[in-house]
Amino acid sequence: MKSKVLSIYLPQFHAIPENDQWWGKGFTEWTNVRRGRPFYPGHYQPREPFRDNYYDLSDMKVLEKHTRMARKAGLAGFCFYHYYFCGKKLLEKPIEAYRDHSKESFPYCLIWANQSWMRTWYRAGTKKMVLQQQNYGSEADWEKHFYYLLDFFKDERYIKIDEKPVYVIYLPQDIRCRKQMFALWQKLAKKNGFSGIYLIAMNTSYGKDQNTALYDAFMDFEPLSLLWTDSSWRQYLQNWKAGHTDSILEDKKILRNSLYTQNTFSYSYLCHRIEKKVKTGAGAIYPGVFAGWDNTPRKDADGVVVRGSTPQKFERHLEKMLELSARHEKKYIFLNAWNEWSEGAYVEPDKRYGYAYLNAIRNAVYRDSRKA
Repeated sequence: MKSKVLSIYLPQFHAIPENDQWWGKGFTEWTNVRRGRPFYPGHYQPREPFRDNYYDLSDMKVLEKHTRMARKAGLAGFCFYHYYFCGKKLLEKPIEAYRDHSKESFPYCLIWANQSWMRTWYRAGTKKMVLQQQNYGSEADWEKHFYYLLDFFKDERYIKIDEKPVYVIYLPQDIRCRKQMFALWQKLAKKNGFSGIYLIAMNTSYGKDQNTALYDAFMDFEPLSLLWTDSSWRQYLQNWKAGHTDSILEDKKILRNSLYTQNTFSYSYLCHRIEKKVKTGAGAIYPGVFAGWDNTPRKDADGVVVRGSTPQKFERHLEKMLELSARHEKKYIFLNAWNEWSEGAYVEPDKRYGYAYLNAIRNAVYRDSRKA
């Protein structure tokens, strides 16, 4: 079995009234990205899109262009984050427009980013204000949520496994009623012509949901699923640095800042650990890959920097992961991400590397496809 690469996709590149209220008029993810600045010599910030392409996803043509770019690069589909709070939707317009109006044929599925929205980014201060509270309601609310999803599930482009639409949940541990909720969804899916829902739980920095019987599979969200479980000396040093971020002189790019910035982990080390984990082929877990990580534009000195990512290292890592994943008959690998710019996890063209990360995907997928 040849494994395919699905990429996570962030829709927060268009203005919405709620973000205008919480963060300021015209806020989008680009607002965070533009805040990026280097803390020490060699720190790759700010990240800038190729040819200043600060796009707006309220224009469906932008997303359609991304699907064509992704297909050309060898990706097999997008996993769109969607935000649903007991009936209230946020950032839904780009993916609904793609579902209802686009003639592009690129496959996709949804990831329910089900955390409450908190003011934990810049300007948070000491108060982590709740911006949008997540609650899961009653059986009637679960049914309403399912029928919202059903319009996506019925789309012929929607990714399905064993005649089940794939639905990924970011933080299932937060859903105390998940056993009852998922049972209802499975029942409604069968009532509406499917064999059920193919539920995937994400393994993140919050750990793995131990209620394994509720899911068809798990997915490693990298690098967070590995970053916070590392038991090497690196983790001890990282923890020490996390307690000394107030020593960073944020208004200066000086060498001493590298001592206190949470930049202990290298990209090469984490890729090696991910590959080692996948070699075991343990359980129904879809592996994850990432092109880089640096969320200091969002979190300033509290952010984490993974050092040393390059397109060449990413290409070698992805090729190895495709080989290992196919060996263990994993249908998909999940890439974090297409466009998480303010987390440094993106493969879109930027001013430093141009199209090199997309070319790396194409090269790795092409070479993998030629193997017997």
